[in-house]
Amino acid sequence: MNNSDDDCAAPTDAAAIATAARVRGRAVRRVFVITLFLNAAVAVAKALYGYASHSLSVGTDSLHSILDASSNVLALFGLHWAAVPADERHPYGRRKIEILAALGIGVLIVIGMFEFAEAAVQSLRGRGAAPEIGAAGFAVVLATMVVNGFVTRYEHRKAHELGSTLLHADAQHTKSDLYASAAVVASFLAVRAGFAWADGVATLVLVVLVSHVAWEVFKENVPILIDAAVLDPAGVIEVARDVPGVRDVHRVRSRGVRHAVELDLHLQVGADMTLTAAHALAREIEAQLRVKFPELSDVVIHIEPAPTPAQGASGKIS
Repeated sequence: MNNSDDDCAAPTDAAAIATAARVRGRAVRRVFVITLFLNAAVAVAKALYGYASHSLSVGTDSLHSILDASSNVLALFGLHWAAVPADERHPYGRRKIEILAALGIGVLIVIGMFEFAEAAVQSLRGRGAAPEIGAAGFAVVLATMVVNGFVTRYEHRKAHELGSTLLHADAQHTKSDLYASAAVVASFLAVRAGFAWADGVATLVLVVLVSHVAWEVFKENVPILIDAAVLDPAGVIEVARDVPGVRDVHRVRSRGVRHAVELDLHLQVGADMTLTAAHALAREIEAQLRVKFPELSDVVIHIEPAPTPAQGASGKIS
């Protein structure tokens, strides 16, 4: 039995869930818009100072901040596409567009890493321009660290208030930028002390850190493109089995992005249950699943008669 959003949840529950989801979505979007502007400002400040001072470490760190800002953009696109209804040409929506964009950004970051790694090696061999680190450099990097610290705490707080795993993940992403900036400050101190090679060494360290972040982008998004499972089937089965009238649950499958998950499952009910009762049962189960897993965007429930003792397992209708 295939259940649409309008048909599969009890009317009052569906209305309440939809309203809460819209309010929560708007709140999450506001947080991402604010952090996007802050992360973009940090990236621009680092890039400009890195160019003016010839500091490779600052330039590399700016790529880390660009990743932070790009993740905010992707999150906003993802929230937008999740709200766009499916149509005939896109029956499952357009959410994977954000995945393709994320992979594209990851590729660009990797290309940038190779460029900076080569420049760092040339610098260590004495073939690059020595960085000119002044008080402005410390001011820029320390100021960006303050901004990143604020963004991290702000997103953590809002993630807890709104129950958003997306915000929590982005906060962890931004937090990693603090460690990269700390390495830049350390390189500044070493360069000022007369160790010009410190800029190249710090750049290589940052190349490793940012490459790890880029790898996380690929590791997180490639499985989505190949429809890897998103939800733990055991959790779904537990919710469904708690609803009276359910005999068994099997073939639980999920796919999609973290904030828009598509789920389908098979239910076994008594062979004597009427179609009307089975449909009402499916509506109730979907409502409970949407409460437990608010990231669900689509739920398809197949109803099957449970086999009689005489039929055994082979009597199941698929």
